[in-house]
Amino acid sequence: MAKRRLTNQQKQRIQDKRQARAEESIDASQLGDESFNGLIITSFGKRVMLEDESGEQFTSAIRQGLGKLVAGDRVIFQKVPNSNERVVTQLLPRKRELSRPGFRGQKRMIAANIDIVGIVTPVVPGIHPDMIDRYLVAVTQLGLDAVIIVNKIDLLEDEEQWNMVLELLEPYIKLGLQVIPASTESLHGLDDLQTFMQGKTSVFVGPSGAGKSSLIKALIPDLEIRIGHLSESTGLGKHTTTNSILYHLPANENEDGGIFIDSPGVRQFSPTPCTLPELEQCYPDFYPFLGQCKYNNCTHQHEPSCAIIAAVEEGDISVSRFDSFQRLLKEFAEQES
Repeated sequence: MAKRRLTNQQKQRIQDKRQARAEESIDASQLGDESFNGLIITSFGKRVMLEDESGEQFTSAIRQGLGKLVAGDRVIFQKVPNSNERVVTQLLPRKRELSRPGFRGQKRMIAANIDIVGIVTPVVPGIHPDMIDRYLVAVTQLGLDAVIIVNKIDLLEDEEQWNMVLELLEPYIKLGLQVIPASTESLHGLDDLQTFMQGKTSVFVGPSGAGKSSLIKALIPDLEIRIGHLSESTGLGKHTTTNSILYHLPANENEDGGIFIDSPGVRQFSPTPCTLPELEQCYPDFYPFLGQCKYNNCTHQHEPSCAIIAAVEEGDISVSRFDSFQRLLKEFAEQES
């Protein structure tokens, strides 16, 4: 009878159990005196892929109590003498972290220490302003920069279709957001995108089918090689992980290429729930009209003499932006109840 082969996931579970037993026997007295700075590449199971300051990458155990580590985290690690084992012993303070609600409302980390969020929206199957607004709320909450990447523009058949796209994007252009039309077929916009990401830590977000993977492959030519190396090092296989993964972008003559974090796709993103006044501050197009409503506690839904509703009727605030604001307001209220 042939011996049944284990799947990669089964092998990983066995490895995790063995590692957990090994970690129980590792205490502070067994670690070396010297500490090193590290960068988390990805997290899998109870271990992480770590990069040291020289650029060498290796897997590492995690000291108990540190919590969930994620791509982009800066950490301190130590070596176990007379062994190839490393142990992450400290998580350095995070500047900014991107997360989303997970199972039963628990926060699920996406990436840490990021500077730029690239919101990828495709012309096919279509641009959805509500999705853009949801990510922009999160970006504002974190104090980050954002760029809207209009992907797959090669699928537009004529100028009329492009004008329809511009009409949907007009509220964001008025807000001063950078909009980059892109195509991996014609390579349009890729140089602009590379320049925008240069020397920074970026993460792409967007719905399934937005073409994020194609953009990443165009920006990182040796991506398949790096994924293969990562799969071999972690034992997870190429398509089994649902965690974010960090890559270094190619450098140019004058500047470091920067860092890119590939995030797993989500069906619908929800920003961190907040109060009505806090949500108002995430909509800059509301600013000129705030404080002008008849009632101080106006919710901008049904109250008479509401300055926000009047601005929508006058065309000073787009209907799509107002609608997304109301949907989030209702969603946050339902989560509280």
